[in-house]
Amino acid sequence: LTNNIDLGRENWNPIKNFEGTFDGADYTISNLKVNTEGNASAGLFASVKGYVKNLTVKDADIKGHYKTGVIVGDGLCSRIENCHVENAKVLVTPYEKDYANHVGGIVGYLSAEREAYVKGCSVKNAEITAYRDVAGVVGTANQTAEVSGCTVENVTVTADQTSEYKEVKDSNAGAIVGRI
Repeated sequence: LTNNIDLGRENWNPIKNFEGTFDGADYTISNLKVNTEGNASAGLFASVKGYVKNLTVKDADIKGHYKTGVIVGDGLCSRIENCHVENAKVLVTPYEKDYANHVGGIVGYLSAEREAYVKGCSVKNAEITAYRDVAGVVGTANQTAEVSGCTVENVTVTADQTSEYKEVKDSNAGAIVGRI
């Protein structure tokens, strides 16, 4: 980025299949609104296979059904560093009695590649609700992915298992990571 961007709460179409490097250059994107249909990944980026760094997202309202994060929904081999979320509401509900999982304040799902990581990120003043695999920073991190140096402040994480779901599953909710 070369400037701060105000998205004006207009519905944002998440960027799909991003490969490469996105450097926010310590700028801020504000008033991000995402409302996806079906089992599509949701966030500023729907899916990333690359590097996202030095970005702040403020005043976000994200609604989805699967693999949802304010910055990245599906982090396939992603490296996410020095990214921050402030004042966000993330609500993920089941789609056709399934999904509503892999939900985080920064990234929903962080894949299996050894170089995948989330480092030095923070989430502040947020409400994050999903059926399961939900957390303040990373909803699900594969065992080989690294999550380090991340913080949450005034973040409410809720595993809402009152919705009808295909089968009973563990809630897997946490402050930083929901499920490893």
